[in-house]
Parts: sequence; structure tokens; C-alpha cells
Amino acid sequence: MNLLQRRNKLSAETLFVHRCRDGTQIPCRHLRKKRIKNLYLRIQRDGSVDVSTPWRYGVKDAALFVSEKEAWIQERLSHAKSHGRSNPATFRPGCEAWYLGKKYPVAYEKSPQSRVAFKNGLFLFRGPAHENFEGAMERFYLRSAKEILPGCIERWSETMGLSPSQVKFRRFKSRWGSCSRNDVITLNSALMRYEQPLIDYVIIHELAHIRYKHHRKEFWELVADYAPNYRELRRRLV
Repeated sequence: MNLLQRRNKLSAETLFVHRCRDGTQIPCRHLRKKRIKNLYLRIQRDGSVDVSTPWRYGVKDAALFVSEKEAWIQERLSHAKSHGRSNPATFRPGCEAWYLGKKYPVAYEKSPQSRVAFKNGLFLFRGPAHENFEGAMERFYLRSAKEILPGCIERWSETMGLSPSQVKFRRFKSRWGSCSRNDVITLNSALMRYEQPLIDYVIIHELAHIRYKHHRKEFWELVADYAPNYRELRRRLV
């Protein structure tokens, strides 16, 4: 066994591609972890799949697990395609981008610095190259979240009688929000792609964590008091 093979054997992360029965190819990532006992799947927003396994499992075991769960994975990917709010990574003429649950056209102007502005139902992307579009949109969502969401949080805080110690915004990869032990609420700036009822649900969810730092029955009962259709809202957040 050469040095490269040894490193691959000891690596905690291995990439592979699963070919479905219908010919669809799904990029996968095998994550070996020392502190888990079972196998887990997580579908990422880009359509790839993370497979977490105990350390002793190899990539063949991860590939077999993906094969066994193929039908479920394809169902979830289909659901994400129907309800997701993905933007193109690179600007192309005629492309559109999401904002507060609706799609709007994008225009482009050459500029030394990348920035996106929104006015009168139109995104204007200025930048040195089309490839800078994704990053510029993420910065736009972060600015918008800081401008719009504090008022939403304040309104729901008054309604629920629960106030965070601090509010932050950032781009999460796999969660919509968090509430720390000290009641600091952090919201995913990507929420700005979604319609107001879904944003409100995430805010209600995180405010409820100020009272209950878990997801047991009493937590969901509190959420249901302010978002009775929370199950449907959760399903639409992909």
C-alpha cells in the first residue's frame, strides 16, 4: 500500500457517485465519524448526499446504504426541486432569482466590484464577471435579512412574550436558524428567498427554543399555538 492509499484509507471524507436505476447520478460524500453508532443520510441543497457512518465503515458500506435508500432519496430530491428556491450560480441572460417567495428577472452591468441591487421588480447585478453572481446574491440576502427580519422578530417576540438576548444573521448550509443556550437567535440569510409565512415559521420555531431547548412534545405544542400548520411549512422549507 503506497502513501496515497494509506491517506485515503485513513481519511474521514470520501467522495463517490451513486448511479440510480433510472440512470440519474447523485454525487455523495462519505463521512466517517468516531462518536456515532448508526448510519445517517443528509440531502444537501445542491442535490448531493452526505452519508455519515461509524468510523469502522468503509465507502462500500456507505454506497450500499445509499443504494438501499435510493427511492427515498429520489423522492426527497423531487420534493426539493418542486419547493426549493435555488438561484443560478452564474449569471446568464434571461435568468431569474428568488426574493421573498417570488422570482424576478436579473439584468447585468459590467463593474469592477460585485453587487446586487433590487428595485421595481428587477435585480441588477453589477460585477467583473458572470461567475460572481452567486456570491453577490448571498451578500444581497444578508443585507436584506438585516434590514427586514429584525422587525419580524420584534413582532413575534411581542406576540409570544419571548425575547432573544441578541439576533444575528449568517449563511448556514444545513439549518434555517438556531437558538443558543444564552437565547441568541441566528437566522439563515437564505430565508430571504422564501415567502413570509415560511420566514415567520422559522422565527416562531427559534423563539420557542427560548422556553424549550429541545424538540419534545411541549416545544411543538408551543409552536403550534402560533403556527398551526407548522408541519406543512416545514415540508416546504427545502
